[in-house]
Amino acid sequence: MDPSVTARATGVASLPRRLAGVRAAALVAFCAILAAALIAAACLSEPAAAGANPSTAEIRAKLYDAAVAGDVPPKIVYAIAFQESTWRQFDANGDPLIGYDGLGIGIMQVTSYELFHFDVARLKTDIDYNIACGVQILLEKRTWTPLIGDGDRRCYENWFYAVWAYNAWTADNPYPYQVWAHVAAGPEGWWTGQPVTPVAKSSLVDGLGVAMPTPQPAHYWSPTPLLKPTVSAPRAPSVVRAGARFAVSGTLSPAHPAGARSVQIRCYRANGSTWVLMRTVAATNEDAGGATRYVAGVALAQTGRWRLRAYAPADADHAAASSAARAVTVR
Repeated sequence: MDPSVTARATGVASLPRRLAGVRAAALVAFCAILAAALIAAACLSEPAAAGANPSTAEIRAKLYDAAVAGDVPPKIVYAIAFQESTWRQFDANGDPLIGYDGLGIGIMQVTSYELFHFDVARLKTDIDYNIACGVQILLEKRTWTPLIGDGDRRCYENWFYAVWAYNAWTADNPYPYQVWAHVAAGPEGWWTGQPVTPVAKSSLVDGLGVAMPTPQPAHYWSPTPLLKPTVSAPRAPSVVRAGARFAVSGTLSPAHPAGARSVQIRCYRANGSTWVLMRTVAATNEDAGGATRYVAGVALAQTGRWRLRAYAPADADHAAASSAARAVTVR
């Protein structure tokens, strides 16, 4: 992405005519609220270990969660991340993925970090934070790009200009057509392709987008209820030594792929009357006779009262689910 995009865009003479003041203010406020929620959610997750790209299933779940939180059709976020990085946070050497321009960072190739006051170090190591920041940028672009149709956020076609501006709001930019091709194809089998209608180049003026009706045929996204799996409370010793590694396990049904990491062990420590999330540990799936057994090794450094919960993030086939808590005392 071009870090000067916003500066250029705000200088476009026709902008006030494209967005009435009330609409612009409402969209900016909505974007700010969603952005705060996205970043706050990312802060709850333990940053991914530097150099380790999560599995495709884990990345898809992360992209899905961030898209839904931002009220964006998820396959648009899938396709942007594919175009930007082929779903990589780190390169082949285990270093943070940096774009050819020396500016883009990570899975979403975030460049506007100074404009948005993003934490550059976190953008490099924390994939959840990087994704949340990318969605925030997409939402911001939508507040000033020309209106398509009635602006319905569920309509894929209405996001075409925002996707365009994610890369650079410049004449004849092929980027949105590339992203639309990914949305439709579902490359690498990472998601099911979704037909989408691009804005015809013949409808552009001097190579740039203008306010226009929704291209037809239009396609809509709406969250469909996914199967919610059953996650048992973690099995773990009731008393453990500080810093000592101990086994945590439980069951997940219906069955998930063996070897995948479908469950997180979330470790909360008592702080007065509240419970504070201190650690998140990925568990590994094992076959268990038609179901799945999740297993993990956990070490808790601080003494006190703890609670462990098993959490299964949403993936392409299942909704998110959380277990009951297991009490553990660390001495």
